[in-house]
Amino acid sequence: MPSRYFPEVIEDFEKALVNGDDYDVIIKVGEELDEKELRAHSFVLRTRCPYFKRALSKDWEEKDDKGNFIFKKPNISSEVFQLILRYLYTGIVDYDRHHKEVILQFLVAADELGLSNLIQHIQDYLIDDEEYLHKDPVVPLEVIYQHETFEKLKDCCLEIISEEPKIFFTSQKFTSLEKPIITMVLQRDDLNMEEIEIWESFLRWLFVHNLKSDDESTWSSETSTDIKQIVQEYTPLIRFYDISKEDFFLKVYPYRNFLPQDLLNDVLRYHMVSNSVPTVNFKPPRNPKTSFNSVLINKRFFKLFAKWIDKRSEDYVAKIPYKFNLLLRGTRDGFDTATFHRLCDSKGATISIARVNGSKQIIGGYNPLNWYQNGQYANTGDSFLFNITDSNDLNSAKIGRVFQNHQNAIFYHSSYGPTFGGGNDLLGQGNSWSANNGYTYTNINLPTSFTIDEYEVIQVVKNN
Repeated sequence: MPSRYFPEVIEDFEKALVNGDDYDVIIKVGEELDEKELRAHSFVLRTRCPYFKRALSKDWEEKDDKGNFIFKKPNISSEVFQLILRYLYTGIVDYDRHHKEVILQFLVAADELGLSNLIQHIQDYLIDDEEYLHKDPVVPLEVIYQHETFEKLKDCCLEIISEEPKIFFTSQKFTSLEKPIITMVLQRDDLNMEEIEIWESFLRWLFVHNLKSDDESTWSSETSTDIKQIVQEYTPLIRFYDISKEDFFLKVYPYRNFLPQDLLNDVLRYHMVSNSVPTVNFKPPRNPKTSFNSVLINKRFFKLFAKWIDKRSEDYVAKIPYKFNLLLRGTRDGFDTATFHRLCDSKGATISIARVNGSKQIIGGYNPLNWYQNGQYANTGDSFLFNITDSNDLNSAKIGRVFQNHQNAIFYHSSYGPTFGGGNDLLGQGNSWSANNGYTYTNINLPTSFTIDEYEVIQVVKNN
């Protein structure tokens, strides 16, 4: 059986790259002021890279007076091309030593050089870094959207945007994005957002991206024609029939001059004539693949809740084993306790989530049982409270579990909303909430008295 000395081989090739002994290729990378020369060996490049196998022919015209091949790659930075060379010589990529923006450019360079295996590697690395993509999928999407070979990463970015569209529509880059990116997102049938919000976001992009003003009186006839053409181009991507008649009249109808007349007439007929059905450019309602319908937290917090519910210490890597169904939203349904009991009693396990007025702090609790109004306590060791001091930071979340008096874990009362603990460790009542830290649940420093500007009660259902 042959002996194997892979580490030695890799080390020797890395020395050859660093020392540059007997090089016969000079690669000039970067823009003029930042241009650098890198040295390499043609036999390595030919063997490992399809691009150089074609390029390093006997007929290559540009050589220096010593016969070295000269390549100019001003569109690739020195840092990125050194990553390319190290991969070609050793098969090693130290991803974590470089910013993600550099890794994205590394991906683009790998595509230009035809390194198909490396392309898959880089995509897998970026996709596995869930925190990075969820924080801002717009940045990678803007870099990769024109490359067919990056389909895997592009699909992942679009999935995240479909689950949490506000990441996309509130991005600082949104109004500067090119049409193909806007089109890709609006084409999604699983976009998890109200259709009127999609329409308003589209208008914001339209006016900021193409105009200095949304005041139609200041436009030239040519500008009006251009805007009408763009609106009609995107009309098939908006589900106008899913917009309420009130919102249609107030937020869509003012732009009637830019909409196709047959569509406008049909939507008006649909809203005004009983039992009417859509007939023009009709697309069925969007069907989000996820049920994370919250204006307070994103999917990553639902994954954290699932981990806490199952009392796991490791992160979930597979599909979340629960469905989360919105039962109540304060600004939509009301904050009064009667509404809470009408919509949430006898619905099984729920998570109650409230935002402290004027802040990013989220406070709430998980009740694995039903809610009632009978003035009694309920016994469970599976409930918990949580304190998220910054709704944009997963690491700011703290959990408080029941540590004594399990029989007093949950309190039911017709005058109270969601209430936890024998000493009212957390008590919700309209817009006024309060906490008594450390009575039944471990102390997680909840504010003792506070008002809320939004809250949600979400049903937790175990997947079959």
